Amino acid sequence: MVRQEPLVPSQPAPSIAPVPPLLQPLLGVHSAPSPEWLTDAAGIAAERGLGALYSLFYLAEASGELAGQRPASRERMRALMRVDEALGTDLTTLKFSTRERPALLAVMEKGRALAVTELGQALPLDLDAERLQAAQRSLGIAEAWLAPFHWNGESLGLLLLLMPSSASAHLGQAELLGRHVAVALTNLREKEAGRKRGELDAVRWVYDEGRFLEQLGQEVRRAQRHKRPLSIMLLRLQNVDELYHRYGRFLTEQLLRQLGNQLAEAARDTDFLGAFGRDGFATILVEANREGAKRAQERVLANVRKMRLPNADLPNLDIELSCAAATLPEDGETAGELTAAAEARLDAGATYKEAV
Repeated sequence: MVRQEPLVPSQPAPSIAPVPPLLQPLLGVHSAPSPEWLTDAAGIAAERGLGALYSLFYLAEASGELAGQRPASRERMRALMRVDEALGTDLTTLKFSTRERPALLAVMEKGRALAVTELGQALPLDLDAERLQAAQRSLGIAEAWLAPFHWNGESLGLLLLLMPSSASAHLGQAELLGRHVAVALTNLREKEAGRKRGELDAVRWVYDEGRFLEQLGQEVRRAQRHKRPLSIMLLRLQNVDELYHRYGRFLTEQLLRQLGNQLAEAARDTDFLGAFGRDGFATILVEANREGAKRAQERVLANVRKMRLPNADLPNLDIELSCAAATLPEDGETAGELTAAAEARLDAGATYKEAV
């Protein structure tokens, strides 16, 4: 028996809406630094936000098969050992095709969550029906929910949720979780592809300094050729060494990524954001004169004041920022002259202190 909740054509499913129990664990999904940790974060979100007993993470491969992913943490591996022992197989390493399972294939193609009453309807388990039912009863599993990682018409994988009979969540929430995982997975893959091309900074997740300087050279030549204004803006985290010492690498690098996010949100579509130095950022402000650069600085600082690290359990961090700009041709006529002028102002300018 399978169950699928109705969807109104051409409209979002009314059941797919953020709900308070799911919101907090979703933050971990979007801040996962790697696909391995995303496996854990998705499981935590399913169990804390939806009440799942267990969760299993499967990625779609180019062959069309789904491949199980082992959790990154030992704690989550131990939690799944009970399922493995009851079923006599390691579900985290299972690989199987959806072609022979029409219901599962429809989940992947349509991006709709599905509930089944028997695990054998979702996974290729070498168990007879009676033994499978006994295993499910011993584990307290009433249904298996299939939540696809579906985004922009593509399914990247599947989250298998083993649910109790007392679950108060519904399929729409599982489908929402699957979509968030798909977005996080897409972002991680794009960042990894950029790192392999040598274009993304591995810590800040923006274009690296080499790519930024290359783009700046192009924009300077364009602005000079067409006699158009151009500015750059630099932002530096001044107390980064203190933060590394007090809070460690993980939290400080998470803060740097959040700063990058705030700069990206404050930027216009035509601007170009990159890393600059060990602990800073630089933005090319296309068609911006000095007044435009000043407004850009104001937008950035306003965003930083609203910034909060995505975990309620983390301490507030006192950060010290410096922000400065330089404009073509008043402050220089080459990319090197512009960056030198902005850096000089950065060193001599005011420091802004905020708690995040």
